[in-house]
Amino acid sequence: MTSSPLDSYINQLIYVGVPLLLCALVVGIVTGLLVRLFGRRFARFLRGLRRVWRSPRTMQVLVVEDNPDSRETLKRYLTRRDYDVAAAGDLRTGIVLLNEKRFDAIISDIALPDGTGYMLLNEARHRGIRALGIAISGFPYPSDVDEPGVTGFDYHLTKPIDCDHLCSLLKKGRASEGDASTKRVKSRKPPTQGDDPVGNH
Repeated sequence: MTSSPLDSYINQLIYVGVPLLLCALVVGIVTGLLVRLFGRRFARFLRGLRRVWRSPRTMQVLVVEDNPDSRETLKRYLTRRDYDVAAAGDLRTGIVLLNEKRFDAIISDIALPDGTGYMLLNEARHRGIRALGIAISGFPYPSDVDEPGVTGFDYHLTKPIDCDHLCSLLKKGRASEGDASTKRVKSRKPPTQGDDPVGNH
């Protein structure tokens, strides 16, 4: 008696499917035991593997600075470090860019020709953009700037800007996924030859 095509198909499913199910069951049991034995450390290890396997998305950064030299310095520095940078020289152009792209970070001078960096960040928040906000200014900040929510920015940098420090804040902001803490930060050290400072304009 010859077997029908259906019988052959079922046999193939059994030969292939049963070993796969057994393997999945064994992996699940081993993973469960490891999690029970090592707890959070193993769970963090698994999450780390997932981040390694997943292709990282380029961080989208908006730079709004009215001084052309400072703007180009920031854009060039961040682009070389694999950030996707859009730059604007005034508030109006910055708002136009907010309508065109979803940004992960907004770096803005406070004093703009047609408004302020605070106005720009408010526009972003009204659009539901929860981007990391970094203010840059050559002028003094309000005395209560350290209080959460006063300006809307997460960090406040005083010019001249240490670009390496700025980059570290972007990395920190991405790692913390939008930490809402507000901090005023001056340049860590006076710019020296070899640094990429952004001037007091």
